[in-house]
Amino acid sequence: MQKYNRTCERLHEKEATSIHGRRGQWFAVCVGLLLLFIALPIVAQEWVYTVRPGDNIWNLTKKYCTSVRYWKKVERHNKLKPDQYIPPGTKLRFPLAWLKHQPASAQVTQLTGKAEVMRVQSGIKVALTLDTELNSGDLIRTAPDGSLTLRFADGSELLVQGGSELKLDHLSAYGSTGMVDTRVRLERGRVDTKVKPSKGFGSRYHIITPAAVAAVRGTLFRVSADNNGSAITRSEVLEGEVKVSGASESQLVPAGFGIVAEAGKPPAPPKKLLPAPQLSRLQTHFDTLPLQFTWLALPGAQNYRLQIAPDEQFNRLLADAVVSAPTGHLTDLPDGDYRLRVRGIDSSGLEGYNTVRAFVVDAKPEPPQLVGLVDDHLMREPQPEFHWFQPEAAEGYHFQLARDKNFQELVMEREQQQENSLQLETPLPPGFFYWRIAAWDAQGRGPFSDPQRFEYRPKPHPPELLATVLGEERLLFRWKSAGDDMRYQFQLATDQNFKQIVTEKSVESTQLTIFRPVARHYYFRLRTLERDGDASPYGRVHEIDVPVDNYWSLLVLLLLFL
Repeated sequence: MQKYNRTCERLHEKEATSIHGRRGQWFAVCVGLLLLFIALPIVAQEWVYTVRPGDNIWNLTKKYCTSVRYWKKVERHNKLKPDQYIPPGTKLRFPLAWLKHQPASAQVTQLTGKAEVMRVQSGIKVALTLDTELNSGDLIRTAPDGSLTLRFADGSELLVQGGSELKLDHLSAYGSTGMVDTRVRLERGRVDTKVKPSKGFGSRYHIITPAAVAAVRGTLFRVSADNNGSAITRSEVLEGEVKVSGASESQLVPAGFGIVAEAGKPPAPPKKLLPAPQLSRLQTHFDTLPLQFTWLALPGAQNYRLQIAPDEQFNRLLADAVVSAPTGHLTDLPDGDYRLRVRGIDSSGLEGYNTVRAFVVDAKPEPPQLVGLVDDHLMREPQPEFHWFQPEAAEGYHFQLARDKNFQELVMEREQQQENSLQLETPLPPGFFYWRIAAWDAQGRGPFSDPQRFEYRPKPHPPELLATVLGEERLLFRWKSAGDDMRYQFQLATDQNFKQIVTEKSVESTQLTIFRPVARHYYFRLRTLERDGDASPYGRVHEIDVPVDNYWSLLVLLLLFL
């Protein structure tokens, strides 16, 4: 603007003294307009600060600019006189090029389930925990049942849902101005965003996917990236507006609309989002498990997304599922207050507005703590005994044993178990099993404990000897297989207590050949070895004579049975 003012003054002087009259005047006007056009982008790339009591040019320059030496430039830029008092409320302009600009970080504020980060500097994967600090270039992956919330330098939040992969492309901030430059790359999965309103032209918030880029300033929206087949991005705007770009074209998506973008193609026109479903008939108090939710069908909805969180902020998801019918269930949830969030999904995969309903779980008594057959314990006895600690106020227990972790293939169930231990009355077949316990009192049954898996594997049996063959130079032993993936240990000794061992070998096959030992009386035995190191007892002790006469070397000792 200073350039513009000086240009105008020169134009007036030329108008008074020019010998060319009107031609000189038009030339000056053109120059002035050109200078004004050049100056406008400079003005646009500024941060505006509102002066507060106690502020002065020196302190403000020191706090926000890359060098305190800019203070004179800041004075001139704002047309201030040296040492001029600046009243509170005055608007001061700072060009972005003068401001401090340094890397920023993001922080994990909420975490459910498992998630990991691959650090950009070391390439090492580590598990994410609360308060983990993340930087530009870090790659985040959430487990299918995990989720986390990131908080950026300006307070904006990003909910990363299960099965997502997100790279923090660029995180930076303009000092303490509140302006940030946040760019994240969603390779797959879903994110919900709560972006703080922009505090200047330097603020930027981009979500980049394989199919499109969503650019926002102060809004509430969702983005999903689907890489099954062709890359497809879906964006749903709940507040504000989002600019979605792809294939060199852009669409401005207002609140209440969503958009689908496919890689290599311009974004489709915005589509109106489905309204919020009706949850007025939803049960709000649950005293038994599993939880069952039912709501009215929403016209136009092909599916529904159901989410549960401990509060109305939904920064930590305890459940996140897509169902095809207006109903959903949850097998287990501790006592407490919760929020259920439901929205419809239309035929193009766009998710509509949410309806949130509060509910309470009061399913005491708490489940017992299981002991013994937990953490994939290996059980050798066919009739194991189960134990658990007695929770407070429990009057009895509900016991379940199943082949599957969903307890659809029940092996045994006892609903009125009184003691806190139980032994099976019938032998188990080999395999993996799951068991759980629920406590009950006068008010009813509480929730089940977390299922625990164990394996029953019978102890291996010693192999059955089939034959020995005494040759002229060799001695052959053969036995029956004791099962797949087994090894066998063989011992040959001169005494039946196997203190004087002549030969000891471990083999994978069901036969063994050794050199013919010196003539005398021998004892031998076999046992089975499992891959994990467990061994069966040694089998029956067998005897064999190795004669001196070569004639006897032709003797074949036929089948020796146990």
